[in-house]
Amino acid sequence: MFKAIGFASLCVLVYGLSSRNTNIFVEGVKGVGGSEQAWGHITVRPHAHMFWWLYYTTANVSHFTERPLIIWLQGGPGMPSSGYGNFLEIGLLNINLTERDHSWVKHFNILFVDNPVGVGFSYFSSQSAKMVQNNKEIGRDLVSFLKTFLNNHTEFQKVPLYIFGESYGGKMAVEFAYQLVKEISEGNLIVHFKGIGLGDAYISPIHYILNYGSFALNLGLVDRKEYNEISNLTEEVITAIDNNDFLTASDIEAKITDTVIKATQGIDVYNIVLKSNISALPRFLSYQDSCNQLMNTKIKKSLNISTDIEWNFINDDIYSALQGDLMRPVTETIENLLNNSNIKIIVYNGVFDFLVNTAGTVMWLDNLKWNRTLEWQETNKQPLEIDMVNEAYIKQVGNLVFYTVLRAGHSVPVDNIIAMEEILKRELLSS
Repeated sequence: MFKAIGFASLCVLVYGLSSRNTNIFVEGVKGVGGSEQAWGHITVRPHAHMFWWLYYTTANVSHFTERPLIIWLQGGPGMPSSGYGNFLEIGLLNINLTERDHSWVKHFNILFVDNPVGVGFSYFSSQSAKMVQNNKEIGRDLVSFLKTFLNNHTEFQKVPLYIFGESYGGKMAVEFAYQLVKEISEGNLIVHFKGIGLGDAYISPIHYILNYGSFALNLGLVDRKEYNEISNLTEEVITAIDNNDFLTASDIEAKITDTVIKATQGIDVYNIVLKSNISALPRFLSYQDSCNQLMNTKIKKSLNISTDIEWNFINDDIYSALQGDLMRPVTETIENLLNNSNIKIIVYNGVFDFLVNTAGTVMWLDNLKWNRTLEWQETNKQPLEIDMVNEAYIKQVGNLVFYTVLRAGHSVPVDNIIAMEEILKRELLSS
């Protein structure tokens, strides 16, 4: 989850841009890796247009439909996947437009979606259209998007579909999945929906906050006085949540984050082992200027995006619009999915992530109320060994699986490529 400073006209369906194309890039990077691509805008509600960018897999298969389709949702809320997830994490090219050795496109079809509307190349064509204010509205827009996308790309209706969300994108993915399951059951949508991937996902904010003080104290990042200050603020946020005052809870949470940063003298709270100092930005923010430059010049020109649409690394307006929803958990929705659907829920968390810490993920997982709760609580984790090295721990009961990923922070696909590729292979290709 991004925290703003505490951390915290085109036609209805621009389908003319959506033909498969291998030559969208300029200046010597045409057709890199041999991936065919498609892109465009889909109107999800009046005057609200969502941008998507599809990479067809380069896997050694006879047809791309032999590999699953992964929808990638970025976090923030307010960060666009077309730039961040694509060029900084899992896409075919990196920020320098050179081929990435370990792109997910080499194994899967990847669909980047700039979500919610207003983020990235997604845009509003009238001031009468409003930004989303909660997760349910986000889910509705995404379901609307997927219906139109699949109507125009019927070849993906029978392809296994997975929704992956990182950070706050994981919270969005949960609601998207819930509404999608409902639409499928009511016969409103034809799609082979298989599961969701929740990467360092902001599922239950209070459980992460509960661990901030002890995490920092036990690692020697704060002293007892600073620990007490964090603990006192934690009690305040608990009270606010108990009173269903989520706006106040969000304000207090921002104070806690600021307190942690000040007390730790600038530790990178997204990966505590990265080199940092009190004046340094977190690693992911260091790419802001270069990413804005790339997306608003070469990429915008190559994709024929209107000059009226400005791509921004972070949209603070989206963050503000969702302020009253930021601290709400989505654990009940996960319980509903576990109890009433057969989709797979893949959770993975880097152990060096402070903000969305593994201890907090363990807590909300253990507290889930579903038909296999006792079995989950009594099941031991097992090491995930790759080339005689423990890269993660795995715990699985039924359709719920949890990977504790070693040597990784908030962005597992970047920090531990070996573990992430094994997770994808085991969960998406082995069945």
